[in-house]
Amino acid sequence: MRSLTITAAVLLALPCSAAQADGSNPPDAPSKSCPRGVLFKSLESGALTTVIRQGFGKAFFTMEKDQLQPATAAELKGENESEHAFIYGPRRSYMFLTDEDFVKDFTWRPAETVPNAFYTVRTDDGDETRFTLVDVGCAP
Repeated sequence: MRSLTITAAVLLALPCSAAQADGSNPPDAPSKSCPRGVLFKSLESGALTTVIRQGFGKAFFTMEKDQLQPATAAELKGENESEHAFIYGPRRSYMFLTDEDFVKDFTWRPAETVPNAFYTVRTDDGDETRFTLVDVGCAP
């Protein structure tokens, strides 16, 4: 059991492109494509957010902007039509709010639900958690 926990922790720590280099998911976490997006619930407020699509590409994660690194991204839609945002980061547990221009060159795919998936969105300096979104399944 301990090795399974350590393996899961290592997989979560890898950038999306390293953890899923061939585009597949780990065998114990089958994904399911969701035509209307994936519902995520905020642990802090209980608010629902829909991830419309997910992407991957390269981004800078240092102030020096000297090295592009693998990145993952998601397009979010809130309960109101006016609530629309993008998040990106080196991994789902370390994401930042951004705008569409920053991730425009990413490769996008329809959102997929994965059991126990989550996004942790952090402050711009990365020191604090703004909110955590937990996958609750395909949007109706």
